[in-house]
Amino acid sequence: MIGPDGRLVQTAVIGSRNSGRAIVLPTDADELTRWRRLHPSHTYWCGTQLGGCGHELSDRLYRDKVCHFAHRPHTSCHRTATGTASADHLFVKDDLAAWAGRNRFKGKVTSRDLGSGPGDAVDFRVGAARQQHVRFQFRGLAHAEWQRARRKLSGDSATLDWVFGPGAAQPETMEELYDEYGYLLRFRFETHGVVRRIRLRAEDPRRSTDWVPLGACAMTPEGLRIPGVEPRRRSGTRSSAEAAAGRGAAPVPRSRGEQALALEEALVSAARFRTRPTWEALARTAGSDLLGLPVRDRVGLLALVDRGSGSEGRPLLSALIRGGEGDPPPYVGDVVAAVGCGVPATASVLKRWCQREADRASAVYGMPSRTAPPRLPLTEDGRLAVPQSAEPAQHRTIVHVEGGPVRRSAARPKPEGLPGVPLLRDTEIRHALRSARQRRGPGPGHAAALMARAEEALTRLPEPQRTQLVAEMASTRRWLDGRPDASAQQPERSRRKKAAHARKVANARKTANARKTAASKQTARVQKTRQGKKAKDPLQGARPLPGVGDDRPEKRTR
Repeated sequence: MIGPDGRLVQTAVIGSRNSGRAIVLPTDADELTRWRRLHPSHTYWCGTQLGGCGHELSDRLYRDKVCHFAHRPHTSCHRTATGTASADHLFVKDDLAAWAGRNRFKGKVTSRDLGSGPGDAVDFRVGAARQQHVRFQFRGLAHAEWQRARRKLSGDSATLDWVFGPGAAQPETMEELYDEYGYLLRFRFETHGVVRRIRLRAEDPRRSTDWVPLGACAMTPEGLRIPGVEPRRRSGTRSSAEAAAGRGAAPVPRSRGEQALALEEALVSAARFRTRPTWEALARTAGSDLLGLPVRDRVGLLALVDRGSGSEGRPLLSALIRGGEGDPPPYVGDVVAAVGCGVPATASVLKRWCQREADRASAVYGMPSRTAPPRLPLTEDGRLAVPQSAEPAQHRTIVHVEGGPVRRSAARPKPEGLPGVPLLRDTEIRHALRSARQRRGPGPGHAAALMARAEEALTRLPEPQRTQLVAEMASTRRWLDGRPDASAQQPERSRRKKAAHARKVANARKTANARKTAASKQTARVQKTRQGKKAKDPLQGARPLPGVGDDRPEKRTR
């Protein structure tokens, strides 16, 4: 029988509807036959601990297809997980109970339903007061949800270890655990006959330990210990102010140099593990007093960390910082300009430049280190300076035509940019306008020239991008009007507006004239076609009626 989600029912529990003894039915007919002979009295149930209906199942043996469990006729079941892995939370409970028994320590195992079923997580508590806690996470958790759960569980536990299944950890969660411990704990299952056994390992961005059974691990006063890895809690990253705050004392403010030193250490650690943290993640590592810093103070602090990077060629550590969507925050461009590396003109240029710097930082500070790629230079107008030899070769298509060579049309002239404005694509103008307002560098004349370019692009952009560009133009216009030198820029802007308006009017007139010419040609063509055809006479060849068409005078009778 096919399950409610369209898959075969391959797992069940033995004995009763509330049983926790799980089984994976053999899919081969011969293996199922041997299992039946060894256990003729077993009954199988769609158990409640599997999220099932609690009804009895029958094992179906097939020679021509996969063997599976089936519900009895006229049974309604809304169980969502029916595959081989749907009973893994029950198998890990059996492994944990056997492991605790062999090591002679008291432990309690509990399944947790976090919203999608009874197998979302499994908690294992050790000790008389349940002071040590290990959570096996099956369902994926959002980073904010994981943080809330971690704070709640840490309140009543001396040690807390989180072991993640496939796809259960978000990148932000992994990044935070890498910063704190240096590794992440993972688990998976392997099928052995009709049961599945858990395997664990520790991994970091560079390497991982071997998969080992639960029996090879140990429960120590520091928590769960896996062979081949030692707990490495970061030392020196938490400030003395935070340590004092943890003991209930008033926090001691740090100097700007101490903040920069802690921030540099956190960024070097991120480069070593090849991760790109957010500012919030850096604040968790380098000190919570960095979390509430305004953008201006962040730029100054990062410029202090990266001082000399422009002249010495060292990787810019600030380029590792990413925003919520993965792109570098806009204020990183201010840091790039402050240390003398140039002024990125658009957000796309900044993103590509930071990606190269992140690769360079990972190469220099990684373990082992490697030769760093060269830095991407920026031109005076904020574009990426691509060497001539690095340009991709132009692909040419040769067409053979019978009857002689094909004439080559003249090359299309390249569009020329406005004075002082780099040649941008229509989709990049919006980012260029925002950069012109937010960064030091080109003055208001540059923004005014971009406005003229944006007015031209409005006629070519589709509706969603056009609306966004209009909003960005309005913000830029308000910014230009509010500047003290707005009066000096107004005549130039007005002349460019008039020129753009004149071009629009000329193009409209040209289009209207072309339409009129085409319409007149069509009308003349139709009239000529009508004149060329002779109209048919409906009376042609018919005998005239008496008195019709006879213009001769009547004869008088004598």
